[in-house]
Amino acid sequence: MTTWRNRPPGRRTLGLLAASSLLLSGCGVVAANPTTSMPTSFGDAARAASSPMTVATLPGGETAPGLIPVYWLGLNGSDVLLYREFQPAEKDGDPISEAVQAMTAGAPSDPDYFNPWHKAESVTASISAKNVITVDLSADAFKTSLDAGMAHRAIQQLVYTATAAAANAGLTTVGHTPSVVLLVDGKAGYRAFGHEVLEGELQRDATLVAPIWIIDPQEGSGNPTSLTVSGAARSEGGQLSWRVEPIVDGRPAAAAVESGFADLEAPTGGTSLYSFTVELSPGDYSVSVFHGTERANEDSKRVSIHSDLK
Repeated sequence: MTTWRNRPPGRRTLGLLAASSLLLSGCGVVAANPTTSMPTSFGDAARAASSPMTVATLPGGETAPGLIPVYWLGLNGSDVLLYREFQPAEKDGDPISEAVQAMTAGAPSDPDYFNPWHKAESVTASISAKNVITVDLSADAFKTSLDAGMAHRAIQQLVYTATAAAANAGLTTVGHTPSVVLLVDGKAGYRAFGHEVLEGELQRDATLVAPIWIIDPQEGSGNPTSLTVSGAARSEGGQLSWRVEPIVDGRPAAAAVESGFADLEAPTGGTSLYSFTVELSPGDYSVSVFHGTERANEDSKRVSIHSDLK
């Protein structure tokens, strides 16, 4: 299986490098300047005008046994939004603390995403009968210097990861909205990244979910020649567009080998699951899904097609 960690930066990554002066590395994101900042063109009015996307755990809403969900950040136009990947879980580990630990310490498989956290030496978690998840992590996780907008997104990255891990492991109770109480070295009220005061129960900010996700396949996966792509997307009043481009000299070629459209059943502003299947010859490809002719809200994955897969 190819991991593609050395793939050249994609469209979103290039924009983020220019906007935030970030360097992608094997350990995540390192600030080249003292503070990692939101893109300068971002404004609260632009974010308020967008409709949030709600997503199931997986297409069909099923869970993923043996895997843990981890959320990352990625540039989408002039905003920074949340994307999710699944990673193998440790056998018999605590799924919530394991997911949060992986989030602070790891790097996304997809190089279009990034991680503003520093590795936490200590993470513990518990959940109540009313779905209140208490996460206690060490203060070293907050070493990165972030501006207020990025700090809010980083905390939401943790909230999404912890609540998704609990739901995926079957630990949540029906009838109660999951929330997170975040302690730092056992204490409440910590000012995370110098901006976010961690008090009370934190819930998901639905406006921060990216408008399009490719859920399957994941970045770098090996696939049969009949490739089925599935995910979730916010409807913008028309079909979803997709392209499959061969990898030439390490980059997606300008000409697509296949392209088409995927139907979204939800009305404008609503969220739909989508799926399409394409037949491909063995080789390496970039699969992209986006809105409109300008490739708005694009999410992409690199995959390897092997004829011997069964």
